[in-house]
Amino acid sequence: MLRLKAKNIGAQETLTEICVSLILKLIRTGQIPMGSRVSEVLLSRRLMFGRAPVRAALDLLASLGVVERLPRAGTFVRELDIADYCEIFDVRAGLEGMAGYLATRNLGEAQLEQLEKVAATLDALDINGFSEDSSRAEKLQHLDTLFALDFEFHMGIAKACGNKRIIILLENQHLLERSFILGIGLPPRRDKSEITYPDHRDIVKAIRQGEPSVVRATIQASLLGTKDAVIRRVNDLGNLSAKSQETLSSLA
Repeated sequence: MLRLKAKNIGAQETLTEICVSLILKLIRTGQIPMGSRVSEVLLSRRLMFGRAPVRAALDLLASLGVVERLPRAGTFVRELDIADYCEIFDVRAGLEGMAGYLATRNLGEAQLEQLEKVAATLDALDINGFSEDSSRAEKLQHLDTLFALDFEFHMGIAKACGNKRIIILLENQHLLERSFILGIGLPPRRDKSEITYPDHRDIVKAIRQGEPSVVRATIQASLLGTKDAVIRRVNDLGNLSAKSQETLSSLA
């Protein structure tokens, strides 16, 4: 069971870190929905951990912006706006650039081939998007598939960097990004010519070159280019919060 497994892990990973990873997985897979209240008691029972590590994990997630603790109301999974999204991608660019720098000489041929396979599928899905008359369920399924592939790709690189704290932080950033995009929905990408920044296959090509600084620069250019593209697409949606509109205006 989870508790017995946790006790055998030793000093390499604390109970709090294990709880953080498990809670992030529950949120990422939709088992704990965005905006929902999180009960420490029920979560402790579900994870089979004591209240102390679960409380510490939620405190850490609150400091990272995943959940928010409201006095006399409880703990809730945060719902995000465009300002949060911009910050998330800036953090991702820094962290993933460093992860790529560290991982470049650790990734073997089998890992690179898997990254290439995921990248090809991911970039094709991202370019093709979905049709305007797709149902909401079809759109959410498409976005969920994109997020799953994107998570597999970027975490495949991150896990090779050898820094577990970078991995935990990146899991958090990917989760926050997913919550924002699924919360507002995005229109299909209409024009392939809009993509002027490196894609996932370009990142693998950079890794194969074996120069860490090139990998870092390629990953950062890809993520920041993606951020700018999403901002343009979000701006087309309308019906955004006043805070989001203010943020978009400041970025114009």
